[in-house]
Order: sequence, then C-alpha cells, then structure tokens
Amino acid sequence: MSVRSRLVSLIDSAQKHGVGITIALLVVVWLAMAMTIITNQYKVRELVNSIEQEQEQSRRLQDEWRELNIELAKATLPGYIAETATQMGLEPARNENTVILQPKPVPRFVTRSRQTGGQS
Repeated sequence: MSVRSRLVSLIDSAQKHGVGITIALLVVVWLAMAMTIITNQYKVRELVNSIEQEQEQSRRLQDEWRELNIELAKATLPGYIAETATQMGLEPARNENTVILQPKPVPRFVTRSRQTGGQS
C-alpha cells in the first residue's frame, strides 16, 4: 500500500469512528431529553391533579358558604324566631310580663365657640 492509500484509509476509518461517536452522543442526548420530557409531563399531571382538587374544595366551600348565608337569612326572620322560641317552650312577650327600660339622657357639654375679630 502506498502512503496515500494508507492516509485515505486512516481518514475513512476516523470518519467512520467519528460518525459512530457522534451518533452515540446524539442518542445519549436524545434519551436524556426524552427522560426530561417524561419527568416534566409527570410533574404537570401532578400539578393539574392538585389544582383540580383545590378547585373542588373551593366549590364545596362556596356551596357551604351559600347554605350558611341562606340559614342566616332564614334565622333572622321574625316568624322563624317566634316559631323556634315556641318550640323551645318560650312564650311571646306581653305587656304584663315586659319591663321597658328607659336610658337616662346623657348631658351634652356646651362649648363656647370663638368669634372672629379678637373677642373671646
């Protein structure tokens, strides 16, 4: 073999090995990227599931809030109060058993207002 043919053979061999190494590196990089994508998709699924659970809890709490507001509105109705009091054995207020308390008037303090012009 001539020097030239050996050189061409070495270059071809190096190129073949270089391509093989390049392909191997590309496969490793591709696998790493695929694993990263899979991991990220798993994390996204976990987060979506967590968000859905929190939204469901929020809906339940809003429903409970509405029910409590309805109960509160119902409990403040005079008829409901009277009915509940009767069920508890209480009787309606009558003039014979009612004492009306009148608060004493609170005295107002009078202050002198200053007039303009230097007079006090």
